[in-house]
Formats: sequence, structure tokens, C-alpha cells
Amino acid sequence: MPRKLTPRQVIARSYPTWDYAMADRLIAWLDDCGYEIVEKGAPHQDASLVPTASEAGETFESAH
Repeated sequence: MPRKLTPRQVIARSYPTWDYAMADRLIAWLDDCGYEIVEKGAPHQDASLVPTASEAGETFESAH
């Protein structure tokens, strides 16, 4: 069974020494900028911000 890492652990392990302080600063900065770390496949709180596949296709086609 694969082990499940927290977002903090995933970010920290991207640094050579598993820098949890840097991970905390990065998560705080993302939060300050309005970003949110969510579970993969979790529904977005405001799904109206995410275009449907047909809307995304129309936007792309109309731009060219």
C-alpha cells in the first residue's frame, strides 16, 4: 500500500534536507496569494470558476 504524504511533506522533500521551515513558508505564501492545496480529485468550492470542456474548447477556437 502506498504511503500518503501530507502537502507539507511533499514540499519539504523537494529540498535536499527535507526543509520543513521552507515548506511552511511556501504554503503560507501560497495561502496569502489566494491559492489552496486540495486533495487530488476533490471538487472545487466554486466550480463556476472552472470552465467546462465545451467552454474551454470554444474559447480556444474563437481566439484563433
